[in-house]
Amino acid sequence: MSCLTIIRSARDSMSANEKKLADFVLENAPLIRDYSSQQIAGSVGVSQSSVVKFSQKLGYKGFTDLKLAVHESVVKQGSNVSVLRTDDGYLEEQPIKDSLLARKSEVLSSSTVINDNDAILAAVLAIESAAQVQVIGADGASLVAKDLAHKLIDLGKPVIAESDLEVQLSGVAKLGRGDCLVVISASGQPAHLIDIVKSARKSAAVVISITNQWANPLGTICDIQLYSVSSGDSPDVKKLIVAMSQQHLVDLLYCSLVQRSNRSSKATALNKRKGLRR
Repeated sequence: MSCLTIIRSARDSMSANEKKLADFVLENAPLIRDYSSQQIAGSVGVSQSSVVKFSQKLGYKGFTDLKLAVHESVVKQGSNVSVLRTDDGYLEEQPIKDSLLARKSEVLSSSTVINDNDAILAAVLAIESAAQVQVIGADGASLVAKDLAHKLIDLGKPVIAESDLEVQLSGVAKLGRGDCLVVISASGQPAHLIDIVKSARKSAAVVISITNQWANPLGTICDIQLYSVSSGDSPDVKKLIVAMSQQHLVDLLYCSLVQRSNRSSKATALNKRKGLRR
């Protein structure tokens, strides 16, 4: 996953100083490799240790590793950018259909890479073995949550997926051991979702969260954490990016469940044929 994509995705959940550092890196990405941590600290107005901690929080050993990753991202972006040149020699912006396609491709790729295979499999197994599944979406994720619910119903799963808070609370109260709760929230901050998750965990239900990859209250109390890509784009574009990333994860879970179901059906059919031959 592109280092710059990680920074853009995590920015909204950063502290004030971290946002300053993130903005400086994003705005000066081509030049970052020539900066020292001390120079960046002075330019942004934070301590040198803040720069190092910022780098480590993003998953790098220190600032040196971070700036090498930023430089690599810049080089890759440069090789993928297509620019149009008019007859008089002036450069034109990339057509919206091309830039949107590139952005969508980046989001889908990032959504795939940022999620660990083991976490995806754990989520699939939890849903597969659940006697009942409840799906809740917040922060504009209600449509994505309903889509997941419809997909699970198609697979024969008993599903609860209501947007009304009272119905959600009533549904969670009925969950027990072996059941599953899936919560989808870009921010991972809604207080009512946190209360619902705590209630589900007391009932020994398995809780799966789909939130941004930056530390958030909701994700930290769930059994299985999946991550959607956030964005530093304009509010309208950000909604599109987040929804697209969440939908990609929902589709990934669904396709994995279908694949496992097909394999199970084939294995059952094969065992029956072997039994008849005997």
